[in-house]
Amino acid sequence: MSLTLEFEKEISFNLNETGIEIPVWLYLGDNAVSFNAKVDTGASFCIFERIHGEMLGLTIENGTPQNFGTNTGSFLAFGHNVLISVAEIQFSSTVFFYAQDEFRRNVLGRTGWLNKLKIGIIDYDGKFYLSHYDDFS
Repeated sequence: MSLTLEFEKEISFNLNETGIEIPVWLYLGDNAVSFNAKVDTGASFCIFERIHGEMLGLTIENGTPQNFGTNTGSFLAFGHNVLISVAEIQFSSTVFFYAQDEFRRNVLGRTGWLNKLKIGIIDYDGKFYLSHYDDFS
């Protein structure tokens, strides 16, 4: 038995990099910022560098505080509702920005990103496929 999936967009990623890193756009009103982020299916949420939120005009600490734990420690981040776009697929989502400037990792996690998409990956070819997931609210 074979299965067929259809996707709206294809992104190539660099096989020489660690992980899958793709371009992201965030929008808030008339402000926009772009950067690269890692696809992280183990991350519960999308978490981005503080500077990206500040470039959108956000006061980071006015967001919803959330403590995150990792195997190397914990950190504080603040949630804000923004428009997120990858490969011209856009939707509103609550994303988090690190409280501290020192954190330099940007991740696209499950809640607010992966749960709103259908994705496919062919790692050997460096191809990432994505489409809207039609049934999200």
